[in-house]
Amino acid sequence: MKHHCYLHSLVVLPTTVWLTVPDTQRTALSFVPASIPHKRRRAESLWSAGTEDVVDEKPPSPSFLIENEVLPPLHESEYKQALSTGSLSPIAIGLREAYDDHFEDPRQPNGDRFAWDPWFVTAGDGRKMANDKNDDDESETEPGNTIDGEREALKKQVQYSLKRIQTSLFFPEEKYNTLVDELVELGNSIGLTAISPPWTSMYTDGDTQNFHTDSNHGPMAFVLSLSREGDFKGGETMILKPEILDLWRNFEAGNALECGNIVRYIPATPLGRCIAFDPRVPHGVNRVIGSNDPRTARLVIHGWFNEPEVCWFGPWNESDRGENTATLDASLQPLVEILGSSEIGRVVGYLAARVEVDEYGSVDHVSAVCDTVQADVEDFQGIVGYDEADRPVMEDAVGDVRLNVYENLKNLQFGEGPPGRALVVPFAFE
Repeated sequence: MKHHCYLHSLVVLPTTVWLTVPDTQRTALSFVPASIPHKRRRAESLWSAGTEDVVDEKPPSPSFLIENEVLPPLHESEYKQALSTGSLSPIAIGLREAYDDHFEDPRQPNGDRFAWDPWFVTAGDGRKMANDKNDDDESETEPGNTIDGEREALKKQVQYSLKRIQTSLFFPEEKYNTLVDELVELGNSIGLTAISPPWTSMYTDGDTQNFHTDSNHGPMAFVLSLSREGDFKGGETMILKPEILDLWRNFEAGNALECGNIVRYIPATPLGRCIAFDPRVPHGVNRVIGSNDPRTARLVIHGWFNEPEVCWFGPWNESDRGENTATLDASLQPLVEILGSSEIGRVVGYLAARVEVDEYGSVDHVSAVCDTVQADVEDFQGIVGYDEADRPVMEDAVGDVRLNVYENLKNLQFGEGPPGRALVVPFAFE
């Protein structure tokens, strides 16, 4: 399939900036402001109000960063399919308590119980199957492409089986607003400043989600567990391993593969763990084995992080906001030009670079806090040159992108200020 355009999106506070180049080149851009309702609800800014000494008794903000973990420099980063954190445990415990109160007495039903959608879909159900372009694909009729009965068998496969409700309709408003605040703060740690309206899903005996993708909702999907240990078996989040998605690159005929070599199984517990993963990768939910009692169900809140935007952390002075933003913007312009040129191969995915700044305003460390960037194999240029020993040099588009982002960000220079300042700069490649 020919690529008519390539979108390098560079997001800079306070708006989203997109570059535009002709359709005939490898990159194309347009300005597309987005509006997502589920952003930060609290009054405080991403910036500090000042550098004065303030007694801050607020607990640490939710984050995918592990305390005291030192990440490798960005140019040494690797694709990371999933992230996890337990920093949402306090709100998760409160939400689980509200859920338990709701279902405490099965003989005392109320109207809210009937708001749950019993979502059951087979692969052959609904308009999607009827309108699927593959139905009219000429390749379907080629001899040997399918075996008799295969398409009929596909239509019978369970795609989704669960009970679900919009989270805002189920939990008390105060708890729901706190959840949104903390999920958005968690997304900020990887440069994403909004979430889609979250769903709450209940999986009882036999419920499952078959493999699917849903990358159109945001760069990273999230699943927050409200499930308890020992209530059921199964229910793991299943994600195809990167080696399977690129099976033939290092294929060895003598190596037999089993499920553990093919699929990642991320447990549905402990309660309070939140995972975020690349939604472009086929994923699903392993079949739950348990009872039909909602009190012992697999219970999760899920959605997508979206709206990439530069996020500032630590004691930045609000009065310096305009100057610091201008400094960042000016520094990034050369990088934008390089990434938008034909010099670097096409990549797709999301990259969030965290920049640590010392008290002198210099950059102390640049690392990737989220990296799902992959090269587009259809745009692979093969040999792009030769080294001093006349050996061929193969294109490494992902490595080129990481190195250029690293080289640019490490040379940022801000004004002097307290230690502990940082920012996350997001890059979305589509």
